[in-house]
Amino acid sequence: MANFEKEGEKSPKKTECLELYLREGILYCIYNEVKELDLDTARVCVQDRLDYIDGQVYPSLFDITQVKHSTKEARDYMAVEGNAGVVASAILVTSPMVKMAANIYIHVNKPKNPTRMFTSKEEAVQWLSQFKA
Repeated sequence: MANFEKEGEKSPKKTECLELYLREGILYCIYNEVKELDLDTARVCVQDRLDYIDGQVYPSLFDITQVKHSTKEARDYMAVEGNAGVVASAILVTSPMVKMAANIYIHVNKPKNPTRMFTSKEEAVQWLSQFKA
């Protein structure tokens, strides 16, 4: 991991499921390869993220390009309880299957914060920038 640490920002952290880092007021959550994101895994990922941000709130980029499938229960959880500490969510996708799952999440699960899907990290970061404190 590169050193992105700036004044007031934390060092990057790797967990079993995620790589987390802050850069210029945006939280990056990069999911490791996951064949199925089920409810238990979703809860662990959210808790890892909450521990990392320690009560702060950030616009967040969720790179789910390595997630192959997610269960309905995991998507339901992420849309409500899983959005704690998130001002806005940009979901980064690449494959058509992940894009379809992200569309279902956005339009069916209806996350409680502004959420958009992107295929470009740069466009996602640009959109999230409007939500920075």
